[in-house]
Amino acid sequence: MIYLILILALALRLPLLNASFWLDEAAQFIESVRPLAQQFDIREDFQPPLMHLITFLGIRLGELLGLGTSEWWVRFLPSLLPGLITIWATYRLSLSLKFSQKTALLASLLLATSSLHIFYSQELRPYSLPAMWGLLATWQMMELLARRRLAAPLFTIFSILGLYSSYLYPFLLLGQLAYLLARKLPLAKVAALAGATTLGFLPWLPKFIDQLQTGQALRQSMPGWEEVVSLPQFKTALLLPLKFIFGVADLELNAGYLFLSAAVLLPLIYFSYLAWRQHRTQAHFFLYLLLVPLLSSWLFSFFIPVLQAKRALFALPLFFLLEAFLIISYQKTKPHLAKVLLSAALIINLFSTYAYWTQPTLQREDWRGLSQEIAAKFPVDSTVLVFGFDQPFAPWRHYDQAGFKTISSGVFYANDLENPAEQFKELSEYRYVLLFDYLRDLTDPDDILVQVILDLGFRQTGMLDYPLIGFVRIYSQENLALSNL
Repeated sequence: MIYLILILALALRLPLLNASFWLDEAAQFIESVRPLAQQFDIREDFQPPLMHLITFLGIRLGELLGLGTSEWWVRFLPSLLPGLITIWATYRLSLSLKFSQKTALLASLLLATSSLHIFYSQELRPYSLPAMWGLLATWQMMELLARRRLAAPLFTIFSILGLYSSYLYPFLLLGQLAYLLARKLPLAKVAALAGATTLGFLPWLPKFIDQLQTGQALRQSMPGWEEVVSLPQFKTALLLPLKFIFGVADLELNAGYLFLSAAVLLPLIYFSYLAWRQHRTQAHFFLYLLLVPLLSSWLFSFFIPVLQAKRALFALPLFFLLEAFLIISYQKTKPHLAKVLLSAALIINLFSTYAYWTQPTLQREDWRGLSQEIAAKFPVDSTVLVFGFDQPFAPWRHYDQAGFKTISSGVFYANDLENPAEQFKELSEYRYVLLFDYLRDLTDPDDILVQVILDLGFRQTGMLDYPLIGFVRIYSQENLALSNL
């Protein structure tokens, strides 16, 4: 049955696997395609290097096998494959916990059909990768308590790889080590595991400090950027469990969502209360491995905002494992509530996955389609593209096959420009100017670039509108609007 679930999981992850890269994915690709010696030069990307190295390997392997650098292949090795392994590891962990096979299969099925897990199994960013290492390490943690021979070295290896995959991984490691102590593993052994894991990460520590300083400088140079990459703390605490439940679907305050939320949360809370009284050993596992990492990372976010559902993807399999354990444990004593919880969980998963497949606003930014439309509608030699950023956006650089002329503000914040008119005077040499609104509410809130273009004698004659990318404003030196736009 687990292999049938894995086949189902793969089938659910194939649609949209070849979709366009969005901003962060394109930046990841551009960095990973560089020579191997430059893969550690990632000071502006606040991530550890393992994702870059695996993506670099995947790109080179694709070239060797004649698969090229298509989106589906580049995403396969660092994202899709870890997602599938995580589902298998959830099954193995459940059996190591002495849960029933029904619980193991149900937890795997819930994870396989989760739109949140599907989405990030298709994302060329380090979210499904650390989740895989986390589940493998937690599985080996339980094997270690069962005194399996290779469990300790495997736990250490998986933990080190997890640290090199995500800067949130230490919060999971904290919960694992605390659980080992709670299960009476000798302090010397726990200290040895922690020391070996920390020692494995020490070579990267100077680079991490450099990245941290660079990130702080970016937040200072671009007002409002922190609100984009993070949510208010108490909103995060509310939205995180809802994202685990509803996945990528838009969270709307309406009767349908409230009903489904109640159908999941109320039985889940009630069953958790019963489990704390009746299944204390299993409850302790979820306390240390699910609650401790999430709570500690949430508290840490009051100082440096790091917690988001995608970054806490390592907790999603444990959430579904808890859900499956409660459903199976109380299917006989509380059959109606168990059926309500199971039905609601599966309906939500299938609904949100279908919504992801069919609604462009839930998918990734279609920079590939936008670049193709611009190339089809505008002459290359008389069109210039303007970006309110320090350089053209990574997905445009990746997908622009025509070679359009581009001009950027060169800064993160347009108000820092000393002489905008002088910097953009070159625009007057072109017939068409295309201004990207993407991120301009942060980088150019006073519409300085718009005013510069108008002052050069251009007038807006149309716009292109792409979901999640926003408007591309079309300016022309002609008085007549373009009939084909």
